[in-house]
Amino acid sequence: MSEPELINPVPADEVEAWTRALVTTLLGNPYEDDFPRHVSRWARDWLPDRAWAFRDRGRLIATLVTEPRNVTVPGFGPATHDVEVDALTGVSVAATHRRRGLLTQMITQSLQAAKDRGDPLSMLIAAEWPIYGRYGYAPAVDNARYTYFPRRPFGALPPAAAGSVRQVEAAELGETARTIFDAARRLRSGQVDRRGPWWDRRLSLDGYEKIGPQPNWVLHDGPDGPDGLLAWKVTRDFELDGTLGALEVSDFVTATDEAYRDLWGYLSGIDVIDEISLPARPVDEPIRWQLKDGRALKHTGTGDLLWLRLLDVPAALSLRGYAVPGRLVLDVVDEDLGRFGAGRVLLEASDVRAQCRPTDDAPDLRLSQRALASIYLGGHRLREISFSGGVEELSPGALDRADVMFATPLAPWTQTGF
Repeated sequence: MSEPELINPVPADEVEAWTRALVTTLLGNPYEDDFPRHVSRWARDWLPDRAWAFRDRGRLIATLVTEPRNVTVPGFGPATHDVEVDALTGVSVAATHRRRGLLTQMITQSLQAAKDRGDPLSMLIAAEWPIYGRYGYAPAVDNARYTYFPRRPFGALPPAAAGSVRQVEAAELGETARTIFDAARRLRSGQVDRRGPWWDRRLSLDGYEKIGPQPNWVLHDGPDGPDGLLAWKVTRDFELDGTLGALEVSDFVTATDEAYRDLWGYLSGIDVIDEISLPARPVDEPIRWQLKDGRALKHTGTGDLLWLRLLDVPAALSLRGYAVPGRLVLDVVDEDLGRFGAGRVLLEASDVRAQCRPTDDAPDLRLSQRALASIYLGGHRLREISFSGGVEELSPGALDRADVMFATPLAPWTQTGF
């Protein structure tokens, strides 16, 4: 049996082979017409030093890449603020080379590189739950899926304000989409940025070629300019026998309450459809409370999306705000790869700032780094996690105090994949 060769950095002339290995392992088809476009997109933004691969007998058989991305974290008051983190993506190991430690070697190097850069966090979207826990990642943000039935009795919503919504072409959006999204994502923690050419790729601008079916785009105009946008595509046509059609919403971005209500009203009024799928929404979708029959918005599932791994606990806890002032001594246990989060820290939070530093004080809580990662953005509570045995209360009331401090007004939401 040959010994695979670890490659880092991965040079730009290997992007096609790297993409072919990734696409094949993730059940894509490297022989489809769109494959060269996928290669071109990877190549335009390629960061050789942040890419890893394994080669065996001349063929790439494993891949991994990281990106610098911002994620919103809870701020002081209702606002959030950005933290730049390590975003892990493009992970694959061919079925011919499983259980040989290739992924462990790549992640070991990528996490150490992130730690050396000073990144306080690493994040990923997990294809399979069991894989990433052993590397210290934990689910931090859940997303929800809904189906809306606007034709049901009492399922309709008030129409959009006259003149507030208009259909536009993708080529018209450009900087407008960027501005709306940048404002909208700051309303919740867990929102990943769409930096650089993200919108150019999405809208097929600046030389990026279209991949797959393109959606219809709708823009909302508020009193101060555009403040919402929505993209949808048909998933089932209507028939002349009375059978109505269906559509799926792929982007729903609103920076104001008015844009949110009006775009829902627009969806409610689309002709010849009776079913609207919304596959990536917050778990606390507010529009249900405006429906006369809340069951017209059917919750069809909730799933973990964004996973976190804390690389620098004092830095990470100092960077976010807390719902109430408080003091906690946390004994963080980290026995996963790298043991980056292990240590005892003192967290002191006021209404306007937070400071976390190493300490020898007696701990209030002993908890795993994974538990701390899961509550970091406000998506989970230590009380629920404590059933797993990953949390030990050492001073009375500390567990509930921590849950109140780490809570957020709105559930975190991750609207952007990577």
